[in-house]
Amino acid sequence: MLVNLGQLLQQLLYFLWKIPSPLNQSDLFNRYRNATARLFLFDWDGTLTPIVRDPAATVPTPAVLEILQKLSSHPKNEFWIISGRDPSFLEKHFSSVPSIGLSAEHGAFVRRPDHADWENASGLGDKAWQDEAMTIFEEFTDKTPGSVIERKNVSITWHYRNAALEEGAVRSEECRNHLEEDVVQSNSDLEVIDGKMCLEIRPRSVSKGDIVQSIIAGFANKRKEPTAPDFVLCMGDDVTDEGLLESFDG
Repeated sequence: MLVNLGQLLQQLLYFLWKIPSPLNQSDLFNRYRNATARLFLFDWDGTLTPIVRDPAATVPTPAVLEILQKLSSHPKNEFWIISGRDPSFLEKHFSSVPSIGLSAEHGAFVRRPDHADWENASGLGDKAWQDEAMTIFEEFTDKTPGSVIERKNVSITWHYRNAALEEGAVRSEECRNHLEEDVVQSNSDLEVIDGKMCLEIRPRSVSKGDIVQSIIAGFANKRKEPTAPDFVLCMGDDVTDEGLLESFDG
């Protein structure tokens, strides 16, 4: 079983990197095989799936779903997808793998492994700022052909991956300045994040790093002998994943 699981892990890494991995895979597999409590924390867009021109087209392949199913169903493993996407998107594409945990909108909503219900982990109230931000995003969408707005429960993302490259970069900087001056300046609880060919405004209290701490606490509490994971594989691809990775500094 260990050899087969190691092969599954190797297959997953192949899907992530079609080029040689910067990781020492031999060391990685040895650590995996010797571990007794394994935790996987993976971003979705740009990590488990490539960035594509249409954000709605990032659909997991049957091969990836099969690997996730087998890895997450092993009693020593716990597998999480920690994404900026909203709960409905993740539920639609990963409902066939109930053994994985799902974290939506950078940790604002959580569906724990083998649970059907979503938890609201944000505790957020007033969202009046969203209308102000939408007005700015709509203005820049109108003058940036190919850009689209993704309005979620607690955040708003403006995607410009389909815009002309130089124009998208310039408009993004202009849009960010307007958001900072017209929305964030009067609401210090908000922040603007530059993602991979996207711009997002969200509450500062929503963080992938915070939800990781909750996941680790839950990881220990559900075991007969509470323990921290002795193997963690954590992967992301842009600035929105820094909180995820910084959770393990030191």
